[in-house]
Amino acid sequence: MNTARPSDLMGRWGGEEFVGILKRVDEDGLRSAAERVRSLVEKSPIRENGRMLKVTVSIGETLADPTDTAVSIIKRADTLLYRSKENGRNRCTIG
Repeated sequence: MNTARPSDLMGRWGGEEFVGILKRVDEDGLRSAAERVRSLVEKSPIRENGRMLKVTVSIGETLADPTDTAVSIIKRADTLLYRSKENGRNRCTIG
């Protein structure tokens, strides 16, 4: 399953957090991309010491506003990430 376009940037932000930057995407495209990542992770167990571990992700997703700074975008996405965790994990929250 292809989850990213050549123009998308993905990387580890720190700890267990990752960041994705998607160019030229609207809210529907952002929602679809995040859901593809969430679903792919959920369907990809990891083998650890002979056991299969189920892994899930909680995602906070947001679109950049012309008045945003890098700090304000990251802060908003982080708040949405924690909302996903508070609402049961293994979900995407957009805002």
